[in-house]
Amino acid sequence: MPLVILALLIGLPIILLFLFRSNAAIVFLALCAGSILLKYVGNDASLLFNSFFSHSSSVVDQVTDIVLLTLPAILTAVFLRHSVSGAKAFLNLLPAVATGGLLALSLVPLLSPITSSNVMATQAWSYLQQFQSLIVGAGAFTSLLLLWATSRKKHDKDKKHKK
Repeated sequence: MPLVILALLIGLPIILLFLFRSNAAIVFLALCAGSILLKYVGNDASLLFNSFFSHSSSVVDQVTDIVLLTLPAILTAVFLRHSVSGAKAFLNLLPAVATGGLLALSLVPLLSPITSSNVMATQAWSYLQQFQSLIVGAGAFTSLLLLWATSRKKHDKDKKHKK
């Protein structure tokens, strides 16, 4: 079961990004933004949502953290559907894989203690953690590189049409 959870966390974003044909570079950066939101807004958001319930709940904290982490990436993937043409889909591969890896690395510690400890006890988790610097670094580098390259080409096309 823990390997299935880990495989879903890594594989599902990759598959959905290709099916939606969303720009994986922007989704990767949106996931990074979700991580920043979680770090700086997470406690306040949990306090706010817990104020609506009579008892402070760790489940509310857990759900709040998961939503803060994943919502920017989910909304970005949905809003950017069909933003990548079929010919450029292979360029999306590395940022999509990095998005899946970063999602797993970020989300597993937020799961219930039993689930996260079961996943973290697997050899696959050890490998994922071993390569976390490569996943984040390569994801950030390729995402920025793709954004710079596609932004530049669009800007050049606009200049040619105006002349």
